[in-house]
Amino acid sequence: MSKAPFLPIRDLVIFPNVVTPIYVGRANSIATLEKAIANKTKLVLGLQKDASEENPTFDGDIYEVGVIANIVQIIRMPNNNIKVLVEAESRVKIKDIETEDKEYFATYTVIKETLKDSKETEAIYRKVFTRFEKYISMIGKFSSELILNLKKIEDYSNGLDIMASNLNISAEKKQEILEISNVKDRGYKILDDIVAEMEIASLEKTIDEKVKTKMNEAQRAYYLKEKISVMKEELGDFSQDDDVIEIVDRVKDADIPKEVREKLEAEIKKLTKMQPFSAESSVIRNYIEAVLDLPWNKETKDVLNLKKASQILERDHYGLKDAKEKVLDYLAVKTLNPSMNGAILCLSGPPGIGKTSLVKSIAESMGRKFVRVSLGGVRDEAEIRGHRRTYVGSMPGKIMKAMKEAGTKNPVILLDEIDKMSNDYKGDPASAMLEVLDPEQNKSFEDHYIDMPFDLSKVFFVATANDLRTVSAPLRDRMDILQLSSYTEFEKLHIAQNFLLKQAQKENGLADVEIKIPDKVMFKLIDEYTREAGVRNLKREIINICRKIAREVVEKKVKKFNLKASDLEKYLGKAKFRPEKSRKADGKVGVVNGLAWTAVGGVTLDVQGVDTAGKGDVTLTGTLGNVMKESASVAMTYVKANLKKYPPKDENFFKDRAIHLHFPEGATPKDGPSAGITITTAIVSVLTNRKVRQDIAMTGEITITGDVLAIGGVREKVIGAHRAGIKEVILPEDNRVDTDEIPDELKSTMKIHFAKTYDDVSKLVFVK
Repeated sequence: MSKAPFLPIRDLVIFPNVVTPIYVGRANSIATLEKAIANKTKLVLGLQKDASEENPTFDGDIYEVGVIANIVQIIRMPNNNIKVLVEAESRVKIKDIETEDKEYFATYTVIKETLKDSKETEAIYRKVFTRFEKYISMIGKFSSELILNLKKIEDYSNGLDIMASNLNISAEKKQEILEISNVKDRGYKILDDIVAEMEIASLEKTIDEKVKTKMNEAQRAYYLKEKISVMKEELGDFSQDDDVIEIVDRVKDADIPKEVREKLEAEIKKLTKMQPFSAESSVIRNYIEAVLDLPWNKETKDVLNLKKASQILERDHYGLKDAKEKVLDYLAVKTLNPSMNGAILCLSGPPGIGKTSLVKSIAESMGRKFVRVSLGGVRDEAEIRGHRRTYVGSMPGKIMKAMKEAGTKNPVILLDEIDKMSNDYKGDPASAMLEVLDPEQNKSFEDHYIDMPFDLSKVFFVATANDLRTVSAPLRDRMDILQLSSYTEFEKLHIAQNFLLKQAQKENGLADVEIKIPDKVMFKLIDEYTREAGVRNLKREIINICRKIAREVVEKKVKKFNLKASDLEKYLGKAKFRPEKSRKADGKVGVVNGLAWTAVGGVTLDVQGVDTAGKGDVTLTGTLGNVMKESASVAMTYVKANLKKYPPKDENFFKDRAIHLHFPEGATPKDGPSAGITITTAIVSVLTNRKVRQDIAMTGEITITGDVLAIGGVREKVIGAHRAGIKEVILPEDNRVDTDEIPDELKSTMKIHFAKTYDDVSKLVFVK
């Protein structure tokens, strides 16, 4: 048993009589090598089982069989590593490894090789050599000198070791070969490994040939396709396949402008030069089809019969006189001037009054196609103008989609909920609508996807909105705005009896069943089960009644119904709203009925005031906007400037007391220039301790000198007051001309006062 310096090596198996370079970099290994060089001793080399282990412990980390080697040459590298050329002498069995001053030493014994049955050993050696020769010729990575050297070797063990060291196998498999001391057994093992490697090499060669063949075929196909493309271009034949032939025929037969045809032909030329199933080919096909689907020159003929148009409008809608007049005026002008461009109308009013259905009737009365474009929630400019074709998934905008759906260039397009558009970092769709709704610009509207001007001047655009305050001023300026107001109870009665009930019967399979709802019962349904500007909820309640009746028809086979007031509770449950038809004239201090306009119609706006400890200031609550805050400030200044007219109940009021004004429903934002006289009345009532009548409501702005200024939304506010059970209303004198808008049935049941200054108001509102 001998002892020599030891080096652990990674991923490398060294065979006897084979010169092999190794690299030494670990501190302990370098110290061991330096010791061996200084003492001119041999090295014991052993394979490390885990190559990732930087500091192996020698208890099971090193294979037991290694080699004893001579140091042939040393090269010191710039990175402090050492390259060592070693030549192994023989196999050794490593018995023990120990560390002395960070140097490794191994105790070992030399393994003697056994050579039995020399004829069989010679035969197996020849077989291994033949296979190895074929193997290296197959992979082509070794020089011919290796074969010549192997032919000269007479030591079978040495020849097998040389062949094993040149196999492209893992270090673990080479270690298995190193551990076989019997030459014959070693030959069989090497033969198995060579056969396996040859099979793998054969498969790799087959795969490489297949890949090369496919690449050659693809290159050949590309060359031929390019050649055919050039030939077609020379011949003027752009057909590529059945789909392209169909597109070419469509372009030839399409009734499109010259410049559009030229652009499509250019796109088809590009298409014929592309692979049929490429992504860009699909983009071009979709673009050509989208352009061809647009009605470039197709129009419908207008029905310019005013009498028939009027009958259709009256048949479908009750009231809405101004809107109907606008449409008939347009048709009259169209009769006299057929070349007149399309109009741009905006119907503004509370929800549920029939704006959308009215536009459908307008289209029918004109004999035009109807298309609805929903703008609610639109916040991306590309939804109006379309996406550019450079984007993945690009498509035309809503306007071009509507034109495609209409199939004509002069449809009626409903721009529904135009006030519900918003904007974000992707752009402002309202700004994009400016070009659509400008008669001077929409003659050449350019969608980003279509990328060609399209004429929208013959389209009749009708927009709908609940609250135009959210629409930008430039966009409002483009449209002819028509305000539609709330329905009165009498109008709702007429609509319910002549439209809603019949529709509900038809929808619920009750067309053959006789259903009568007397006017008195219908009024109760309107007053106690709905409270709205339009008739949407009224329609829902009538449908609910019809469903209950349908159940009775199925279960009891009843075919005739005449509803009573008591039946409403049976079908619909308890009343949802209390009737407010009799507001008492008894006064309350600091409580005033104001009137306000909202997007859902006119409503009453109460103001409640009390005096508190303070220094003469005014506190406001109720989520008020800046305009109403300024109105309160103006009102307080006016009252302080006229204390002789409105003497305080306490001489030291403005020293010791303050006024708190509250506008109920604090979660609802409130703003607008029409609460001046209401706030002034509340302040005067609290200041003087005078009671305010509760059967009267008022609206109007006040100046610092006491003048009452005109306001808007008179009809809506008066209807809202009537709905709340108020019999008297105070309006500014300048709004006297607006009373023509108030329905006659309301004028006969309500008393309307007009005030020029606040003195006129104070004479009416306080209890005497």
